[in-house]
Amino acid sequence: MKDYILNLDRPRELRFGFKAMRRIRGKLGERSLESLLNIKWDEVPILTWAGLKWEDKQLTVEKVEDLLDEAIPKRHTILEATEITLGAMADHMGIDLKKAGASDQDKKKPEKKKVTEKIPSTKKQKK
Repeated sequence: MKDYILNLDRPRELRFGFKAMRRIRGKLGERSLESLLNIKWDEVPILTWAGLKWEDKQLTVEKVEDLLDEAIPKRHTILEATEITLGAMADHMGIDLKKAGASDQDKKKPEKKKVTEKIPSTKKQKK
């Protein structure tokens, strides 16, 4: 399994085990897996906090928000930090985000319209 490191004040490894999932549920309430993987931007620090708490018992959500804000844009973009956090959570739960994302995309993808070639007119064009 891959290590998921956020470079904040120092390199910090994300881990999502049972305690982390319980912490997430305590902060965000009961959620389906799909809704956890499609979180709102302001919920990212909560997931990140839950994934980092295993190595630093003193961490708070507010401290994680500060660490993330200090790292952006020097070491991570908001999108990168979110992808690392969600990637770690999905991987530790045994979910392949690429497969999960592909099936969701297929459902939302509109049908492609057939492109028809224009048939040239048989009428003589005026010069």
